[in-house]
Amino acid sequence: MSRLDQTPYAIDPYDCGCTECILRDYVPLRDATDEQIAQMLTGELRNNTSTEFRISAEWSLSDGFRPGAATVSSVQVTAEIWGGLTLTWDLTDHLDGPLGRLFDPDATDDR
Repeated sequence: MSRLDQTPYAIDPYDCGCTECILRDYVPLRDATDEQIAQMLTGELRNNTSTEFRISAEWSLSDGFRPGAATVSSVQVTAEIWGGLTLTWDLTDHLDGPLGRLFDPDATDDR
């Protein structure tokens, strides 16, 4: 299997063109997928970006207002790069994996 078929180790700054990015050991932020951003948030990929991320979660309530009744229904991550450029990733499809445990205090980490 070539390195191109494997998950990178880290996400680098937006316009990075280092050797690791060229070899796809790392991925520049501009090319990062929703899945890779989710992996970065859970620590599976290193964050080499020097970028501040904003995480927005939408919660749904069921069964009234009892503790534990709220569940996260969508997650978006945004990053403002420079010059007003904003990148957005929708991580809603990744809530069933390790990312979902970040929003569920009762979940166990079985990785």
